[in-house]
Amino acid sequence: MNSSSPTPEAHTLHVQSLYVRHQRAILAYVLSIEPSFSDAQDIVQEVFLTLSRKAHSWTQGTDFMAWACTVARYNTLHFQRTRSRRVARLDDDVVELLYPTGGFDEDSFKHRMAALQGCMGKLAPRAYELVMLRYHNDQMPEQIAVTVGWSVNAVRVALSRSRQLLRECLDRRLAVNEVS
Repeated sequence: MNSSSPTPEAHTLHVQSLYVRHQRAILAYVLSIEPSFSDAQDIVQEVFLTLSRKAHSWTQGTDFMAWACTVARYNTLHFQRTRSRRVARLDDDVVELLYPTGGFDEDSFKHRMAALQGCMGKLAPRAYELVMLRYHNDQMPEQIAVTVGWSVNAVRVALSRSRQLLRECLDRRLAVNEVS
């Protein structure tokens, strides 16, 4: 190591600071594979530990997000394989199709996030509130039911409908962009 190379500790701190800067994007990527927000948050914490442990394998000047999303993909697949889950998960080959072959494309990701924000803006005010309570505030349907004064089942149904509306809106917005 020459005198201008950072120490291993400094390199690890740099990797950790890049993780902190891109944590929301990494979480969004994990959520594209793992629909449970709580589980996705756990996975993203594991990603931080893995990136810290393997910081030496990332070269400064290369695409950090591509490397971090690759680690996130493997951590998510490992999580899904090692836990007996009651909810069906995507097959590994489908997850591979979701992963961009040319690496992480930040422009595409930003476009998808903008499309999601646009779709969120089209939700009815109560649906928007429920989605924000669930995914932004990480509240479970039982907690949301108390907050809004609904039954737990009504909250679950409303969240399911809201997710379906968001999926349909995103499909339309992203399909229009692929054509143009």
